[in-house]
Order: sequence, then structure tokens, then C-alpha cells
Amino acid sequence: MAGKREENPAGSSNNLRGDVLRVLGVLKVATVEQIQQISAPHLSYRHTDKPTSSKRKQARTGAHTGALSDLRKHGLAENGGQLPGGDTLRNLTPM
Repeated sequence: MAGKREENPAGSSNNLRGDVLRVLGVLKVATVEQIQQISAPHLSYRHTDKPTSSKRKQARTGAHTGALSDLRKHGLAENGGQLPGGDTLRNLTPM
């Protein structure tokens, strides 16, 4: 498949978007790292060869960040503020 998908330009899959919706449906507000740790905890042990902690975090959470981006495009999720450490909170949009 060449190029990006029109409906999901961040390239997320149905499974990843489903994971994000399930986690936010229960927690209501979460960071991308929290979503990743709950829905795919096995990714926490991957990417340990990255040189810095920020690169490891980016590699672990990149797929879920893309899924959130696609959900924002469809009006299902939104940014809900920012934590003092710099992480962005995410939540579902109201019905």
C-alpha cells in the first residue's frame, strides 16, 4: 500500500484505536504512556537499546499517539490539558 490512508493519516489500525477507546472509556483521562502501559504492557520492555529515556518513550508510545491523532481527526478524542512534566492528557469528546 503506497502513501498514507485518507481516513487515518497517522496510519493507526483498528486494533490500536480500539485499545485507546477502551482505556479512555474506563479511565476518562489518561496520558499516551498510561494508555500504552494498560493496553500493550509488553511494549514497556522493548526499545531498551535506545540511547535516552525520551527516545525509548517515543518508540513505545508512537503507535498509540498516531491512534489518538486519528481519533482526534474523527472527533472522538481530544487533548485534555497538560501535566507539569510536559505530558498531555487525553480524553474522549462528549457525545
